[in-house]
Amino acid sequence: MKTLIQHLIACEALLRSVGELFWANKILAILKKGGSNFDFYLLDNLLSWYGGMGSFNDLLISEYNDHLVEGRDEKKLNDELNRLRDLIYEDALRLKGRRCD
Repeated sequence: MKTLIQHLIACEALLRSVGELFWANKILAILKKGGSNFDFYLLDNLLSWYGGMGSFNDLLISEYNDHLVEGRDEKKLNDELNRLRDLIYEDALRLKGRRCD
């Protein structure tokens, strides 16, 4: 649980730093609801962000998306976003699996 929370906090901070408030606020809302304990409903909600049109997976940090970033920094920031997204997804799946056992 601690790892998921750490990854969510890091991702929220990254997104907020580039002005991506929609997803940063969604993450913050999940963190506030979950506190230090994510129940099945919150994990399911979090996992629903992945896949489909307009999903969390579709997010790209880019100056063309009006993010506060210069073109030369986009790759580094998107690599970090992808790393955190993957970790969050894996953490949530693992915890959801534990809740189902």
